[in-house]
Amino acid sequence: MKKKNLFSLALMLMAAAMLSFTACGKDDDEDPIVEDPIPEGLIGNWVSEGENVAPLLVQFNIAKIIALFDENGTYLVESYDPDGVKTELVGTYVMEESAVADIWNITLSQSSPTSLTSEGIFQIIEAENGREMKYEVVQTDPSLGFAPPTAAAGFGSTGGGVFGQTNVQYYIEIAE
Repeated sequence: MKKKNLFSLALMLMAAAMLSFTACGKDDDEDPIVEDPIPEGLIGNWVSEGENVAPLLVQFNIAKIIALFDENGTYLVESYDPDGVKTELVGTYVMEESAVADIWNITLSQSSPTSLTSEGIFQIIEAENGREMKYEVVQTDPSLGFAPPTAAAGFGSTGGGVFGQTNVQYYIEIAE
């Protein structure tokens, strides 16, 4: 009887040991989340006001611009006149790195308040106090008769350079 009890006890211990060493496979839901500390391109919230507003836009009574470029390819731009009256521009955008270092190409397809397309360039500058953006675009459809700026020609190249720096906008990223 003693042998039978020892044998049963040994079987139970072996079964317990086998169960305790059985491991589950790696959980596929535990993929590491890697966050890019610097958003790509112009994705983010931006503000342009005061001397940063392009002189060409000031002539159209624009005093301040807040722009949100979402990572899903949509944008919302709020422009304000000197009295604080807001106009919202909504649409989608496509950006791509150009062959010129640090200058990106951008195409904006505005859907509201009017349907139009604009093309241009931008550059992100890593500054001491955060990111800044240099930005120049022009409406191309319906055409206003001016060629868009190109990365190869650089900033101030709207219409072949006819506007000089008056169509160049500066933004500061809004920290979240």
